[in-house]
Amino acid sequence: MASHALSGGALGASDMHGGDSGAAAAAVLVGNVGQEFVQNTLTTMDPLSAIQEIQVHGALQDPSCKPLIGLMDQLGLSRAESHRYVLQAATQQLLARISAMQPDRLLQLLEASFPYIGIADLRAVPLAVLDRLQPVPATFLKQLAGDKELFVELPAGVQRQVWELDKKLLQGHALPLVLGYTLEVATALKGLDMDESLPQELLPGLAGRPGAKTHQPGRKMLRSGSSALQRLTKMVGRSRQIYKGIVELMMLRYRDSDSLYVGMQEAALCALRSQLLMALHDLGETELCVKESCHKLAWTLDACLKDRRLDQRRLRELANILQPYEAAEARARASALHRGGTRITIRVPAKSGIDDDAESAGAPGASQAEEPNRGLGDMGMVLRDPSTFHMLLHHVIRRLEAATEQQLLPKDDQELAFVTRLLQLAVGCRGMMRDKVYRFADASHELLTVFYPTLSTIMLDVWMRREEAADLSQEEAAAAAAEEPDYADPNLEQLTVLLPKDELMRKVTQVQYRGSTCVQVYLLERLAAGDLVTAKQLLHAMARAMEKMSDKSIPEFAPFGYTLAIRMAQLLKGGVCQVKDGLWVLAVDQVLVKLVDSVTQTHEEVLRLLLAAAPKLDAMELSNYLTRTLNSSKKSRKRFKKRKLFEAIDPLEGGGGGGSGYGSAGGYTSADPDYFSSGYGSAGGFGGAMRGAAADTSADGIRATYALFAKAKTELNPSLAPKLFEYLGETAG
Repeated sequence: MASHALSGGALGASDMHGGDSGAAAAAVLVGNVGQEFVQNTLTTMDPLSAIQEIQVHGALQDPSCKPLIGLMDQLGLSRAESHRYVLQAATQQLLARISAMQPDRLLQLLEASFPYIGIADLRAVPLAVLDRLQPVPATFLKQLAGDKELFVELPAGVQRQVWELDKKLLQGHALPLVLGYTLEVATALKGLDMDESLPQELLPGLAGRPGAKTHQPGRKMLRSGSSALQRLTKMVGRSRQIYKGIVELMMLRYRDSDSLYVGMQEAALCALRSQLLMALHDLGETELCVKESCHKLAWTLDACLKDRRLDQRRLRELANILQPYEAAEARARASALHRGGTRITIRVPAKSGIDDDAESAGAPGASQAEEPNRGLGDMGMVLRDPSTFHMLLHHVIRRLEAATEQQLLPKDDQELAFVTRLLQLAVGCRGMMRDKVYRFADASHELLTVFYPTLSTIMLDVWMRREEAADLSQEEAAAAAAEEPDYADPNLEQLTVLLPKDELMRKVTQVQYRGSTCVQVYLLERLAAGDLVTAKQLLHAMARAMEKMSDKSIPEFAPFGYTLAIRMAQLLKGGVCQVKDGLWVLAVDQVLVKLVDSVTQTHEEVLRLLLAAAPKLDAMELSNYLTRTLNSSKKSRKRFKKRKLFEAIDPLEGGGGGGSGYGSAGGYTSADPDYFSSGYGSAGGFGGAMRGAAADTSADGIRATYALFAKAKTELNPSLAPKLFEYLGETAG
């Protein structure tokens, strides 16, 4: 047939000047070679001769093609259409043969076709060969790494081979996705939820009543709904080398963060460290996961979070996982004692059956050889995942309460000491990475013998007040609860001294406050017992400790501020707390107004608390609060603007977090459409997160909430609230 004959014609010239048939084949006149031939011919010959020469050397060389081309001319097809058809037919025939080719033939075809990979009409053949050939020679991979536009079109398997060869390119493509995960709505809200591991019966409800059971999305659902995380798993595939390169990137970002304190961005990197591993586990990449030293730890903790508790069986599993490091720490202690107290680095051998791949200096993960003991650093990041970290903190409180009721000293509780060591590893792993000295240290002596006994004494006071309140009438108990507590209590003074020293102490105290408040507010008998007094005492100690700390520590308090604002709105709606009473002044005036500069979500929840209180505040008081929040939040609003710019850039173009599922607050949808209807709403019914920051498309992500005040409080005007209206005017449009 004519089509078959045409598709069989050669696409090049036998010789640039018409040499005999025995001469070596000339270069194919395609691409730069063809352009140079045309240019040289036109400049060295007269126009008619040049055109004839070009037609001769550019035509199909099979003699049978000439009459067929003439036939196509008679049928009205242009030469360009005829040649395009020949190219398409030949390409399809060649592509059909590639799947059956042997590796040596594939390599020959790749060598012949690769020079033309930059031509769109010829690209399909070398791409098909690259997809079929395993492995692709490094010389080709290096050339592919240098072309950004071409790299996007490469098959996923070839992209992975390029990434395995080029660590810089891998991290350049992975970094926007890593940072994008930290900015996703679901990541932010999960990290802010310090109540995730509370028993269901203690979860707060509205108006002082026990909360209805709400469905919250599980970790596996959130993993499958995260765009950034899913794209990272596709990058990894089954390549341990790429996985190690991405993990190294996360650890470096966490280790080298400019922040002195662990804020939401740093905590989200720790969440990604565990969730990337578990996402690969979900996909059934068993071979890759079992070689990861912290896989069993991440899997066990994920199961605990699913059950919302840390039971004895899981604790034993955690102890077994960390047993090699426990033994190494014991040897280190003995050696340090022998050497007069000198600290040494733990050397923990790799588990049997795990052989690290030999990697070139430029390959991802190659630098791990410099830190053979950083398994504790990996485990520390997994433990610092906010959900895991908060669960461990709640378990500490439960152990302290049990020890108090049983009249035991905290230092004698082995379970409490072990969980404390886990928390210390989580808090201290960033310092370990910087110093390259890894220890699974004993529980802090100060925590066990000073801090925990101080909290235990406060718990004992709560227990005694509950016993005393049992003999009081409801009115007498309410009056006792309304009395201002003794802020000069020596235990509170002790806390004020201890809290600025240590993040772990601050976190335990924050959880202790909120754990108590859940019981106080939503269970009537606890209210009668006077637990609100304890909450005021601890808030007072926290506020005084914050005064002694640098403003740079504010991001660390973001989860505390977020949940405290929600809790206060619920108390206000339930009538348990009144505007301007002692609890309000401590929580709002002394703590929350400062914490609006932590993250946008915390800022919004504080504003929604003020919206709930607006009917009970006069216009001047409300204006003063808004002036303070605007003045206090300048840094966080500026950070949000920078993040919006980052999110608008496509990852493979060398920048940020483009793609569905991205975003932290303003105008970026969650990967899970059910997330905001699943127990992650805003404060006390005053607008869900989707109606607030997540729906705010302004530059700073918070303007829409501020605009509500002008509608909610009609007395507000530019003369009474100049700061508010100045801000709304500057950010309009």
